[in-house]
Amino acid sequence: MARRAKGSWRPFIQALPILIVGYVSTILICAALFATFEGKPVDVGIWWSFVTAMTIGYGDVFPVTMGGKIVAVALMHAVPLFLVPLLTAKMAAKMIVDSDAFTHAEQEEIKLALARIEAILARDPRQD
Repeated sequence: MARRAKGSWRPFIQALPILIVGYVSTILICAALFATFEGKPVDVGIWWSFVTAMTIGYGDVFPVTMGGKIVAVALMHAVPLFLVPLLTAKMAAKMIVDSDAFTHAEQEEIKLALARIEAILARDPRQD
């Protein structure tokens, strides 16, 4: 099965804002929740959220409350298990095409050929 690069990044670039909004929204929501649960300023929550999302975890800021720990676990799972694979899949889908796949015109041609074959078989008196 041969595969080749499409050459057009336009669909990926058009989807990129949605992915960025999803990532930034996740960061900001987790930052606000962390700051609320931990009683920290929002800027500290944003710092913690970015550091945690990138799996760096400097250890300078960390959750101590149950709510903060739940937010941390959610963020630590959301980014590597959902957001990064979504971005990777979107890029791969736009870069790779199956050159063996039938085009629309080829599919229509196959349908017409099958219809002709079915018509011939329907007229054949040798059929039971």
